Amino acid sequence: MEPGSLLRAAREAAGMALREMARRTHYSASYLSLIESGKRAVPAAVVAAYESTLGSDLERLTAVARSAASVDTSTLSDVAVMLSATRRIEDATGPIAVLPAVKGMATMAETFADQARSRTGTAAASMASEIDQYRGWLEHATGAGAASRRSLGKAVELARHSGAPDRLAHGLSFTAYVHAETGRHAEAAALSEAVLAVPRVHPLIRVYERFQRARLHAVTGEPREAQRVLVAADRAAEAAEDEEKPDAGYWYTPGFYGLQRSRVLRILGQAERAQEEVRAAVDALPPEHRRAEWAAKWRRAADGLADIPH
Repeated sequence: MEPGSLLRAAREAAGMALREMARRTHYSASYLSLIESGKRAVPAAVVAAYESTLGSDLERLTAVARSAASVDTSTLSDVAVMLSATRRIEDATGPIAVLPAVKGMATMAETFADQARSRTGTAAASMASEIDQYRGWLEHATGAGAASRRSLGKAVELARHSGAPDRLAHGLSFTAYVHAETGRHAEAAALSEAVLAVPRVHPLIRVYERFQRARLHAVTGEPREAQRVLVAADRAAEAAEDEEKPDAGYWYTPGFYGLQRSRVLRILGQAERAQEEVRAAVDALPPEHRRAEWAAKWRRAADGLADIPH
């Protein structure tokens, strides 16, 4: 842990506010804040002042900070479990039901982001990115376009800070999807290309993005390129079929990819083939996905009661 973060962890573990520490050590609160956040070097005199004020030596401060770090790690794990459960609840109830809870998690995400300079900083930023990405998706699904773009922008920024390629790819991909859904096809295409350029991304995330690229080519009147990319997406899906799904991509299944394939075929005017594909894809979905609220439009399309979503 960085020296400044060490001092902050020890102060917080003692239940002492920054202003109180400033009063007792005769330094300004703004100066101590710069030191604790790592923006200023830590003078030996400040370390001695903290030790004297807290009644601890450096060894004890280190032990306290390590304890705090382990609690942070445990907290992140608990939030990950909660987020996973919320996604499953959304499957059954729809986005409106879970959006308030995810907004609450986003408040925690801001706290995690503030931990960026601590021992668990990159993990905290990664979790915050996932929460903001999910919030942005829910806001888009419930018609809050401006809020969705803000949340997704924060998700991408946090993902870049965390250095987690899957988080960055997911944030960019969801942003591309939202742009495509709102007719901003050029922006969506640029973001989709950016997803495919991220190194060390989970293969199943990359597979989905190839289907999204094929859809964008089809929508913008490039049928040959759409067909070419669709073939590449199919090959990538086959090659990655045995890959373990990423934590935030449990829906990446052969059935889900079949739904994306039917969408591209429908846009390309291959209505009969698209209809066959959507029926097979819905049948191939795991039962819990087939029953999900998000799959309702696909079930209707498979039954011939609605058009295949574009």
